[in-house]
Amino acid sequence: MSTLHSWLRIPVFLLGLLALGFALWGALGKRPYEKRMWDLASAFTFSLYLQIVIGFLLIFSTTNRSFDRSLGLHMILTMVAVAVSQTTYNANRRRPREARSYSIHVWGVGAALALVVGSIVVIKVSAVG
Repeated sequence: MSTLHSWLRIPVFLLGLLALGFALWGALGKRPYEKRMWDLASAFTFSLYLQIVIGFLLIFSTTNRSFDRSLGLHMILTMVAVAVSQTTYNANRRRPREARSYSIHVWGVGAALALVVGSIVVIKVSAVG
């Protein structure tokens, strides 16, 4: 389970980069909103949820796991990333199709991706140091 959680961070990160790149492409080019952006944002949000579920299963299935500050911070940063990603997705979903924009995804996916990177760095630095 630990290996799955560890390896899943790569697709999560790549989906985030892809969603952010597409959002930047659309916003900077002032392009009309496409369904592909919707799908990328949805996939990124889903991958974060999956990562959290696997992480919780990992914590609750391991009885000898030491719970230190870095693990707590890792969990908090990841949960905030999911909240930001979901909020961004919901904000555009509530708008009429013609009012949807890429810019909200630039900020939301960008912030969620930054939180994911911070979450990974916190746990990696703790493992090394």
